[in-house]
Amino acid sequence: MSWKPLGSVLPDTLLEARLELHWATQLVSAVGTSLLPPQADFSHTNCGWLRELGVLAGRAVGEDALRAALVFEGLELVLLDGNQERASFALAGHTLEEGLAWLAGELSVSRDELRLPEHDMPVHPVGDGGVFSEAGADERIELAAWFADASELINELVAGDPASSPVRCWPHHFDIGSLIVLDADLGPEEARSVGVGFSPGDQSYAQPYFYVNPWPRPDPKALPALEAGAEWHTSGWTGAVLTADHVISAPHGEQQAEAGRALKGAIAASRTVLGG
Repeated sequence: MSWKPLGSVLPDTLLEARLELHWATQLVSAVGTSLLPPQADFSHTNCGWLRELGVLAGRAVGEDALRAALVFEGLELVLLDGNQERASFALAGHTLEEGLAWLAGELSVSRDELRLPEHDMPVHPVGDGGVFSEAGADERIELAAWFADASELINELVAGDPASSPVRCWPHHFDIGSLIVLDADLGPEEARSVGVGFSPGDQSYAQPYFYVNPWPRPDPKALPALEAGAEWHTSGWTGAVLTADHVISAPHGEQQAEAGRALKGAIAASRTVLGG
């Protein structure tokens, strides 16, 4: 794994860039949301980080298997044909509606055929018809590094485990993760599971963080000790959390090992508390 050093931009300065990227990701998701058969788990709406291209890409659609993708640094929508860029559209100075219209034209579908995924989103002017900003390139580059490192690290942690789902980015919370299901013969509400993921920040934490969530939600009094800087979060949801502040406190050459050790320990602790 080729870890990108983190911390050139401090975690508590990433909020505005994160919100704009979250809204821009709705455009990427709109293609699969609108043009693919609906799936019960909403997997037709999700995205994946393509490290070789450094973009967040949606699902392939149509006979040509085209994918919409987002370049974080330039806040740019692209249309991919395989791993080749077919067309691009800079979002700065443009609205969500203009982004949808551009996608419709490139995909040769009517504008009415494309719709954004329907879920609650953080409040931002872009969501009310405002235009995307030109500012924040350094912050977006930093967030791209977080997404690239998190995607590879989580893939590494769940590799070879047949009980784990593919590592994907979900447009609702803008997080990347995999779900390890411990009871394959039970439904999602009854089955024990461990979620392993990364969030660039949300209502729980203003900065990026890794998380490991055991389900069903365990008794907070029964949670085992964690290691390597991870801590239990128990307000509203229960999970082990490793914040960006802790990750970047390690020297660049040790960030990957520190994060990996914390997440491996949290996965083991979650399995223990679930009896699996």
